[in-house]
Amino acid sequence: MTFIKGIVERIQEALESASGTDAPPTSVLNATVRKAVLEEFRTRAQFVGRLAEIDALLWSQPEHRGDVVSTAVETHLRDLRLLRLTEPEESDRFVVTEGEGELFELLRPGYIDELTGKIILAGQLRRVDRPRHMTEEGRA
Repeated sequence: MTFIKGIVERIQEALESASGTDAPPTSVLNATVRKAVLEEFRTRAQFVGRLAEIDALLWSQPEHRGDVVSTAVETHLRDLRLLRLTEPEESDRFVVTEGEGELFELLRPGYIDELTGKIILAGQLRRVDRPRHMTEEGRA
């Protein structure tokens, strides 16, 4: 709804700034609507990209999980219909950065725009022989 509202506001601004009192020709109206839609898509893409980067940073710092800021960011993710991916099984949505082995360890979550299906921010995985927490428990 916010997305459509932004488009309508941009169209109204463009039409108000058009000179004359006559109704604009169809070609001008079409160009105005097209420009408003593209600008709104661009604005949304930039915003959700930054929000995903902020969430990934907060997510990577366990001491911040569940605090007021990370909770607010999670609320915005839901409102904007952004999906945080934390399951390495969806490895086609991640970049594998390093390592060897059959299993994957999550380094950074990925983010998908549920409205468009596009990857907003690719997650990062590392190949491992077995999960790191199992390795550390084995040493204890």
